[in-house]
Amino acid sequence: MTNEQLLREGARRIGIKNLRADLFLSYVDLLRKWGKRVNLTSVLTDREIIIKHLIDSLTVAEFMPPGSRVLDIGTGAGLPGIPLSIYDPSLRVTLVESVGKKVAFLKHAKRSLGLLGVDIHHARAEDLTERMRGRFDRVTSRAVGSVDTVISLGAPYLDIEGEMVIMKGPRGKGEWEDYANRYPEDMELLFTKELKLPFSGENRVIISAKPVYRPMETEI
Repeated sequence: MTNEQLLREGARRIGIKNLRADLFLSYVDLLRKWGKRVNLTSVLTDREIIIKHLIDSLTVAEFMPPGSRVLDIGTGAGLPGIPLSIYDPSLRVTLVESVGKKVAFLKHAKRSLGLLGVDIHHARAEDLTERMRGRFDRVTSRAVGSVDTVISLGAPYLDIEGEMVIMKGPRGKGEWEDYANRYPEDMELLFTKELKLPFSGENRVIISAKPVYRPMETEI
């Protein structure tokens, strides 16, 4: 099976039929070449990159409405933000990464792939400027930390109708339950989706939740 066939078949198995294979495969080349010089990822073979990074990232594509403002915190090598932007160029994707070498890769990838809808910030999520708070329709993350950590970092940047879309491994549901038990009034769970990653069979959990907004009390 060629890289393109692997990509298309993996995408088909998660419900994606149409994608720009040429740009995805160019991104694979960039990840492999830079990965040998910069500690971008421990996954370096084309097959692993396609399955464990690209297809994995695209599992949340269905939860990103066209034209959404998407914040990807702790994006690392651009995951899931860059695959989402390639798949749907109408998305306005902001990538946040604190490691300088990874930021250099992200800027190179943006130029090389012509990703006009991508904005890159060299910062920690907690250090983003105040003007970015409340600006995003979706905040997502992949391998940043616990559900608790991701929500505390990302929720302040959601618009009032915005949603968190959190990518986790098999322990994701348990992490959400722990969070919800400790902070029962902070977030409303919209859904959890469990799936197996095509070809590898690895378990994934996608969690979507939104803040519970309470009206401000006013003195009479």
